[in-house]
Amino acid sequence: MANSKDTLPDQKRTGVHQSREIYDLVRGFIGLLTPEGNLLDANQSALDFIGCDLDEVVGRPFWETPWWRACPKAREAVQDAIQSAASGEASRFEAQICGKNNEIIVIDFSLTPIFNDDGTVVSLIPEGHDITDIKKAENALQESEAHLRLANEAAEMGTWNWNLTNNQLHWSDRQFELFDVPKSKGPIHIETALANIHPDDLDRLLTANRISVEEDVPFREEFRVIHRSGEVRWLLGQGNPLHHGKEGKPSSMIGVNYDISDRKTLELEIAQSNLELEVRVSDRTRALEQEMRQRQKAERALAHSQRFELIGQLAGGVAHDFNNLLAVIGGNLELAAMRTADEQIIELLNDAREAVETGASVNRRLLSFARQRELEPVALDVNDRIIKARRLLERTLGEKIVLETSLSSELCEARLDPGELDSAILNLVLNARDAMPSGGTLVISTRNYILDDEEVESFPEAQKREYVQVSISDTGVGMAPDVVAKALTPYFTTKLRGKGSGLGLSSVFGFATQSGGFVRIKSEEGEGTIVQIYLPHSATPSGAKMLDDPKTDLLLGQGELILLVEDEEKVRQITHKRLIELGYNVVEATTAAEGTAVLESNHTISLVFSDVRMPGATSGYDLAKWTLENREDVGVLLTSGYNDLSAEEHQNVNLLAKPYSLRILAFALRNALPAPRDR
Repeated sequence: MANSKDTLPDQKRTGVHQSREIYDLVRGFIGLLTPEGNLLDANQSALDFIGCDLDEVVGRPFWETPWWRACPKAREAVQDAIQSAASGEASRFEAQICGKNNEIIVIDFSLTPIFNDDGTVVSLIPEGHDITDIKKAENALQESEAHLRLANEAAEMGTWNWNLTNNQLHWSDRQFELFDVPKSKGPIHIETALANIHPDDLDRLLTANRISVEEDVPFREEFRVIHRSGEVRWLLGQGNPLHHGKEGKPSSMIGVNYDISDRKTLELEIAQSNLELEVRVSDRTRALEQEMRQRQKAERALAHSQRFELIGQLAGGVAHDFNNLLAVIGGNLELAAMRTADEQIIELLNDAREAVETGASVNRRLLSFARQRELEPVALDVNDRIIKARRLLERTLGEKIVLETSLSSELCEARLDPGELDSAILNLVLNARDAMPSGGTLVISTRNYILDDEEVESFPEAQKREYVQVSISDTGVGMAPDVVAKALTPYFTTKLRGKGSGLGLSSVFGFATQSGGFVRIKSEEGEGTIVQIYLPHSATPSGAKMLDDPKTDLLLGQGELILLVEDEEKVRQITHKRLIELGYNVVEATTAAEGTAVLESNHTISLVFSDVRMPGATSGYDLAKWTLENREDVGVLLTSGYNDLSAEEHQNVNLLAKPYSLRILAFALRNALPAPRDR
């Protein structure tokens, strides 16, 4: 850069030299600018502060000189002040300037215009005085006042001071107790505190702190901490940002925490007391039952007027709405029962749940009237059923395959739909036959079986209870592990086109699941296959009520993400709550089209749980088919209040009839989830 002094007008150069001695006597920083803001002169104090000679800065726009390099906001303020001063208006404000070695100080800055005789601004005088110590004192006073304001509330509260620069925390003794952290004489790191925050609350708390710092506003958040004993306590945290540093940003926060667990407990008790109101549900259910009986009479009358098909459609629609209503009522009753230990309340809730089951029974009769087939379980001698079907099965197998049976003489009865059992055995026999094209041996065996704790761990879809086990084993070609993993998936088949639909094994799965059981497959290539159906004992006399205990025998999820597709808002809400209760994460959609869009964009979904009939051209079955064709890693479970379970063309899809208990839902979800994939 050329020496700017040589380019200055002689008159101005003379003025500069004449003012130097005066400038250097002034305490603080002072200089001289042109009306346009170019630097003409600066005193030695100002030059020494930035470690520059006058030749290095003279002639440059004042806002581009080293004093302002570290503070863009101050630079903009200086530019605005020069424009105002050039029009004759003086300015004064606080600003940060930067010296040598990046030293930052706060100055009281003023800019004064100088006029000639005709009132024209001929020059500007910038002046600054160091007020850094004054600002520090003000900040210290601000912090002390904040401490004082909080002290009156801190008798049972924990107080904290967070240094945002090094993330060090200074805690009161009470604060250590609230977080259940061993007391420390010195500061602790922020990570020590964060380690005790409940994982579900951590992100929300960090977000609140970040907003408080960025926007310089107080924060207030409720959150949970986990003590070393496992106890969870609720805390309320309040804080304020302090100590404004570079560019006005807070450099610390001060606040308090206090225990609000008792308040939270009281809120829960109030909510539980409100559950007593659910008793009114039974009265409403009985009214609905009476209404349904009247509808049945009306529909039978209409059947004689040759409008039976229309009646069936009406019945199906009513059943759907009623089943959705029962699903909401039953779901809330179950969740309520899980949240109380009061035996009287539990008894009242069980009465209401029994009324829900009564309503479901009425609904099943209505569906039967509408000619929609449903499962009709009875106490069944499985051995007798197999013996009676043997001749038919032998004819089906042909001469190349030998049929053997091994039936337990002490086999308990199972509560099953006889026709569905026959269909399941026939499907498995046909699959076994196709796996032995050159002939072989097929064995049907039965036995009583009780899963122990270790087996329950190994079979996530099972429960610790008594089962009747029906096994179909063959000496066929067997299946590879990847084929076994997909064998129960609807539409999956290894057979040639036209030789199989891929629905046989999935239909067996659907039957077992609907009956309260499950299916296991054991197979090795070249060693044959064993398909085992586990069906629940019929331990309850005919006509007796069996209400699931919502607090036991639950198959919990492991945080898998479930896509819930349901158009009815109330049903969607209670289903969402029940899925969360079972340990799953949930994302929602209201139509099958929305569900498809979510599946296309979200690759962390493990299972689609969808209603069958929804508004729009796309049904739950369409969504299921799309999912199975495009997302092999995603399981599918459908549900319906129309009892689509019994529709012949859909009997092989994983379906769950409304209303259902929490235990049945847990069981169906676990069975429908895909097998874990290698990563």
